[in-house]
Amino acid sequence: MIIVTDAHISKARGNHKAFFKMLEAIESTAHDLIFLGDIFDLWIALPRYEADIHRRFIAWCMKQKRIRTIGYLEGNHEFYLASQRAEAFTWCSKEAWWQDETGTLYVHGDQINRKDRNYLRFKKLTKNRITKSILRFLPLGPEFADSIKAGLNKNNSKFRWQIPWDEINLFADTKFAEGVDTIFMGHFHQEYSYRKSEHGSKTIYALPDWLSTQKITLFHKNPISVSTGPWIDLLQADCL
Repeated sequence: MIIVTDAHISKARGNHKAFFKMLEAIESTAHDLIFLGDIFDLWIALPRYEADIHRRFIAWCMKQKRIRTIGYLEGNHEFYLASQRAEAFTWCSKEAWWQDETGTLYVHGDQINRKDRNYLRFKKLTKNRITKSILRFLPLGPEFADSIKAGLNKNNSKFRWQIPWDEINLFADTKFAEGVDTIFMGHFHQEYSYRKSEHGSKTIYALPDWLSTQKITLFHKNPISVSTGPWIDLLQADCL
């Protein structure tokens, strides 16, 4: 399983070329794939709001899901994917997390910090059917999308550089007690692992952002192994 998170792809950043080059390299592997959210800097999955990089990505996923499982968990920079673009993926979820049948839980992480009330209110305000309908027919909708992006950047500024370790560990302990064995989490742009021996060495992995590191994670379930590193190195080694 390949896990990619927090790539924040945009033409303005110029990182789209490296991202699609990575997708081409993945085609030579046999791995399933999970996108753990915030893959694009902003993705509003409605007519008039999608750019050519979104459509190119959708076309790639539509083709590749015929030969591998492709999952997508919405992050805080994606809007309405689960309702509008689900057909592009094997599964696509707007929920806070997605759990597979083996006890592995995948979470973007934007809803873990319950103290970040400004962001949680912003999420409720923007990710609902009413706002979706307004955006669909709003004459200046694409221009309004810029204000949504600005809101994402400033609403949680107080918490941006303060990683809520206590909230993360509490979340992990709760899920471990419910039977989850392994947790993969994005959003915080930090690489970190937290293992609880009293839970049978269950582990939560906070994954680094692709945006600043171009790192991905390889997760093998049987036997369990987790490797994180630059995608060029991991994919080349995997093909040897």
